[in-house]
Amino acid sequence: MWARFETWLVGLLAPTVHYNMRVELTAAIAYGAFATVLAFIPLVLRRLGAPAELLALYTASAYLGNVLAGPGLFLARQRRPLRMAVICWSLARATLLGTAFVTGDIGLLILAAFFWLGEGLPGPIYSGVIQQIYPVEVRGKVMAVVRVGMSVSLLILAPVAGWMLDWTGHRVLFPLAALIGILAAVTLLRLRFDEGALRLRQARTLRRFGGILTHDRRFALYLAAIVLFGLSGLMPSAIIPLVQVDRLHISYTELGWLNLALSLARLLSYFYWGRWIDRWGAVRCMQIAFVINVVGVLPYIWVTRGWMLLPSFIASGLVGSAIDLGFINAAMELAKPQRIQEYAALQSTVIGLRGMIGPFIGVGLLRLGLGTSAIFAMSGGLTLLAALILSRIKPPPRDEYAQE
Repeated sequence: MWARFETWLVGLLAPTVHYNMRVELTAAIAYGAFATVLAFIPLVLRRLGAPAELLALYTASAYLGNVLAGPGLFLARQRRPLRMAVICWSLARATLLGTAFVTGDIGLLILAAFFWLGEGLPGPIYSGVIQQIYPVEVRGKVMAVVRVGMSVSLLILAPVAGWMLDWTGHRVLFPLAALIGILAAVTLLRLRFDEGALRLRQARTLRRFGGILTHDRRFALYLAAIVLFGLSGLMPSAIIPLVQVDRLHISYTELGWLNLALSLARLLSYFYWGRWIDRWGAVRCMQIAFVINVVGVLPYIWVTRGWMLLPSFIASGLVGSAIDLGFINAAMELAKPQRIQEYAALQSTVIGLRGMIGPFIGVGLLRLGLGTSAIFAMSGGLTLLAALILSRIKPPPRDEYAQE
């Protein structure tokens, strides 16, 4: 029955492609169980007494690995790039084992910063792996199936995680999730492909990154759009927990149910985004997602009860699946096949710099006296502007970025 379902979703695949999809699907299911707890970290920090500035610092720390993606390309110059990436991911997730001994907001913030640093560094390697193991004509659909596995874990475990946090606390749940996350990383070592093709033969410098920006106007416009889109979510990121805790008084269990709705929307939309990316391209799908993102931020202006955030969480689920598939595929869509990891590293670095700055813009505006409603309204405007910029980009013909 499952084999028929797979065939209906992705069609007939070459044996190696099918095997790699199964391996990554297994890893994604385990990763989904691990990632369930990550959505609760800002709320846990707030419950531990973290002020808005510290919440902004946490959000910024989540982009440490992205900022260092350029220097992190040294991992791709090793003999076994995927093995180096798995080691990096495993060490990063192992840091959360230390949450068993942490009772304060500062300690949790430090451990989370180390986690995000190691989690983001191997991102360009993963983009190269995806290019190697999945042909371009089925890449979107196959990646969607893998992400569905992850979303099923999130869907099932989000309410369970909220209940466990209410009854046992983060010192029990977070270390347990870390062990599952390490297992997910190690599973990727079973992938079958020419790992030597991932290895970069020469150092990639910041000057080469600058060359991409100056000579590839299409990619520069794309990066400008994702900066604006990111700021639309990052500016209110430190304010959202304040609204949830101080105005709405949301419990961990209630947040778990809202995350369940988010995960369900994300799960169902993966099927559509994957097919649409294969048909229309990642850039166009991201443009649609940027417009949908307006519903993700504006409800915070007027909500007075926790359940009123349901449309926002559903929209966030729809956008999350599109961005999850879109960032990787858009970089491959706009880059030359031989330079996928460079383009992915540049994209990751820009996303990281955006992520380090964005949360403090919102907090700064709040401290200057701007109301939360105005900040959320600005966020909605930024995401629409990002969609407008993407409409100006004409992606190359598909055969120009097909896997060689």
